[in-house]
Amino acid sequence: MAERETLLVQVRSSTISVAYVTSRELAHSCGVGLDLVTRLVALGLLEPVGRGREEEPLFEAGAVPLLRKILRLRHDLGINYEGIGVVLQLMERIEQMEERIRELETLLFP
Repeated sequence: MAERETLLVQVRSSTISVAYVTSRELAHSCGVGLDLVTRLVALGLLEPVGRGREEEPLFEAGAVPLLRKILRLRHDLGINYEGIGVVLQLMERIEQMEERIRELETLLFP
């Protein structure tokens, strides 16, 4: 059986182009089963943005690196899924604060 390529769907709205993947493509891209993607959606760790053909959940293409991050936290660090949610929130908060620091540095030290 030939290896299946991931198909990214492009949706264009004026100046914005966003790529979407189905839950099957997301699972395939990360080497996991569809059941795990479904479970992570139920736990709130992955969030679909809509439905595609045959009502299959669609995710922004950014869900691929997010799922890979979730898998690393689970397998490499042994963090349970509830803990992964907390870690992801903290990582996002740190990124926001780092961005704000960069903005302030630009204002203070042009």
